[in-house]
Amino acid sequence: MIVRYVKYFVQVDALGSDRSSSVSPDDWAAIVHQELKQNGGNLTHLTALASHYLTHLIIAFRNPGGKKTPQDSIHTPNIKRIEEIGVLFQSATVHLSQSALRDLVLLRDGTRCPITRYPFVGYRVVAPRCAHIIPFAVHSKIHVHHAIETFTGQTLRAELVQEFINHPANAMNIQGDAHDSMDRKLAWGIEARLVDHKWKFGRGNGGDTVQLPDPRICNLHLAVARVFATSGAAEVFDKYLGDEHDMTQVPVYFG
Repeated sequence: MIVRYVKYFVQVDALGSDRSSSVSPDDWAAIVHQELKQNGGNLTHLTALASHYLTHLIIAFRNPGGKKTPQDSIHTPNIKRIEEIGVLFQSATVHLSQSALRDLVLLRDGTRCPITRYPFVGYRVVAPRCAHIIPFAVHSKIHVHHAIETFTGQTLRAELVQEFINHPANAMNIQGDAHDSMDRKLAWGIEARLVDHKWKFGRGNGGDTVQLPDPRICNLHLAVARVFATSGAAEVFDKYLGDEHDMTQVPVYFG
């Protein structure tokens, strides 16, 4: 598991640029193998590296513990507040208001789930859930912020992670089951690609005013989800969390 984890460690794909990593996964695996041969097969440092990122990236994204995303009671989305963007922005970023963040993202993205295209208003609606791409629960976890900074080659600085944790750059409104599969299961992510040197997202009438999801944040989440799946960690989580539901015991918490 360790070698496969480190093999995918470089798969961040420049987090928002249109160029690939300078080291391919196969080349990286060969480098690791060569280093192990030179050090007599000592796995101490490699194990420490894998453990560090398993704890501060995968577990932090999949099972962070601590305070979860605060969700206000479900309400009818407000689509008439484009003139109040400044007030909404302060409420979201300073006071961590989820209704304000949800309204900002609604202005930016429109009144349909960007994933399933089901409507939030009108007939046969689904309830919008404000999804944080980097989990809100890590907002005060400094070790996670620094792990993200290192993993992304400092394209996402620790200070920026903290600044953007309850910001439109780190949020989108999606329907409940899509939110659960993204947030609780790390089942999918968004790959941010530049089209004509632009990153396009959302269809709302405030799209030019409210900041889009940051491509670096989207690609970070996708990279962590890919590592989670390909390293075998997803199977381990499913097994132990499944056992937790089947047995009467102390709840399972990773990290």
